[in-house]
Amino acid sequence: MRKLASLVEIASCDPIPDTERLSVATMKGKGWRVVTGRGEFAPGDKAVYFEIDSYLPPDDERFAFLRERCLRKFVSKGGGVLREGFRIKTAKLRGVVSQGLLMPFAAFPEANGLETGADLTDLLKVDHYDEVKEQLQPAMGNPLNSDAMGAFPSYIPKSDEERLQGLTEYFTSLKGRRFEITAKDDGSSATMFFSPTIDPEEPFGVCSRNLRLKRPVEGGAVSAFWQVAVKYDIEAKLRKFFEESHLELALQGELVGPGINADRDRYAEYEFHVFRIWDVCAQRFMAPRDRMAFCAKFAIPHVQVLHEDFPFFDEVTTMDEALKFAEGKTLRGNEREGIVLKASDELDDTHFKVVSNRYLLKQQD
Repeated sequence: MRKLASLVEIASCDPIPDTERLSVATMKGKGWRVVTGRGEFAPGDKAVYFEIDSYLPPDDERFAFLRERCLRKFVSKGGGVLREGFRIKTAKLRGVVSQGLLMPFAAFPEANGLETGADLTDLLKVDHYDEVKEQLQPAMGNPLNSDAMGAFPSYIPKSDEERLQGLTEYFTSLKGRRFEITAKDDGSSATMFFSPTIDPEEPFGVCSRNLRLKRPVEGGAVSAFWQVAVKYDIEAKLRKFFEESHLELALQGELVGPGINADRDRYAEYEFHVFRIWDVCAQRFMAPRDRMAFCAKFAIPHVQVLHEDFPFFDEVTTMDEALKFAEGKTLRGNEREGIVLKASDELDDTHFKVVSNRYLLKQQD
């Protein structure tokens, strides 16, 4: 699980030129930069760091200063407030990109005695903004709305990739390693699987990022997740592949289309773009070349592949270079969300993402 709130040590804190009250801070072991008040932190100080996409509780007075610019409400179809909180987003202050929120360690006595790097997410009641949004979809009347059948299957990994900013050791430890690099679509994660060994009564399943969804009933509403499952005949194709190979697969991809995020690429209808395939019985990911061959054979769209076998950390040596590398345009000419990297070696499960700062700064609620 992603550390949305953590105990950190300040690595540097430098004044922002041409300002009197602002500095930019970095943290040991992290690639994020955060704009802070001048003199608020010094190298070696302990602090509490909240990553972007953190959703902070509105009733904690320590966060009251965020109310004016960070308050985000989820509203029902009838106009009632379902939930509110403070969302931490990427910002640009005096020309400097700031990602996250740093607060003094002294403000959080409940963290006393914990070591640097400790995960404070649960302790401080911090949620992931997108996960809260997903849970409230039915009440908001979103096209992603679908009744939950249960929790996400434990035998399939969730598809949330960690950002490179939290993996700075990769710049040295993964030199020489080669990666498949794909474009990151701006949509909603979806998983579709066929596993008669584990679930013989209901072997086919459709999942959102965190939930398994009920099969639609005749005459009832059909969510976007199930619409694309039917559109591409995923159930029949996974069943056929199982009969041919005895392999039980879970397809994971991005659901894009009208009403999903801002739909910047203006899709006319919902689409499903595969970005990885999980072998349920072997409990490992299918090799990139096998995944692409599967999608080609069964006419299921695949995310855009930018590089099939690229020595990323030999060519890209700093975080700034990585963030620049992530920038680009989608196939439809809009700002790309970023890139996802997966080790080319099928026995290597290394995978992570780099999100474009240019995209984040243009992103709207």
